[in-house]
Amino acid sequence: MNGKIIITVTAIIAALAIVAAGAGLFWDGFYKHDTKSGAAQEAGNDLVTLAVCVPLLLASAYFAAKGSLRGRLMWTGMIFYFLYTYAMMSYMTAYNQLFLAYVAIYSLALYAFGASLLTLDVRRVKESLPRAPVKAAAALTFLASLTLTLMWLGTIVPPLMSGQAPALLETYTTLVVQAMDLGVLVPLGLVTGVLLLKGNAWGYALASVFLIKCATYGTAVLSMALFQLLSGIEVFVPFVLAVFLLVASAAALSVAFYGKMTSTSASAPAPAGKAVAA
Repeated sequence: MNGKIIITVTAIIAALAIVAAGAGLFWDGFYKHDTKSGAAQEAGNDLVTLAVCVPLLLASAYFAAKGSLRGRLMWTGMIFYFLYTYAMMSYMTAYNQLFLAYVAIYSLALYAFGASLLTLDVRRVKESLPRAPVKAAAALTFLASLTLTLMWLGTIVPPLMSGQAPALLETYTTLVVQAMDLGVLVPLGLVTGVLLLKGNAWGYALASVFLIKCATYGTAVLSMALFQLLSGIEVFVPFVLAVFLLVASAAALSVAFYGKMTSTSASAPAPAGKAVAA
């Protein structure tokens, strides 16, 4: 993927995210049309986006543009964070002055993520990770997928069977977070785990995306819980503890994955006839 494209797309996403997250944090009453719980969660997410994810996006883009394979994998994972976060902001956050910024970030991240995966030499990724903790990473993807499935179905199915609306719905028209998790994250985790255990090169590439997503968005969820507590909203402590363990595990595995890369250059050619085959 062209380095200039990486830098350009990153600069636009970062600039828009700084404005959007900054408004959510420092513009008093910016989320006034959202529920109290929703506003607290959005502000918590904004804090992590501004303080953690924008810097990580910029740093990974710098190295990815210079041809670093490690940088490219981290950049792809960070782009997925912005894709996921601002897709939910576009669909769920009550309409406000920055709606078009949410959509722009979401759209840019969507196509950048697709382009990065399509141009990624996944065989080289696998060859660069001969000592990666594959089984541990696969176990985490399965565990995260199972946890999300049981958690969300447990809150959706009983009200559905009784003909009532789920408590999570609050004043919203549908369950956007749950739809995204069950429709995107759960399948991604299951597919990634299966591919890893089969030794498929795509499993190694997708594992980096999934691990970074768990580490970054999991941190955002912890921040959301903190902002809810500060707003006087009760949080489910076992859920917060489970997320903390997930974040810690994903961060540790991410360090293990990238720390064990035998080659960090994305520029060296793959063996003839084996460019991107799994």
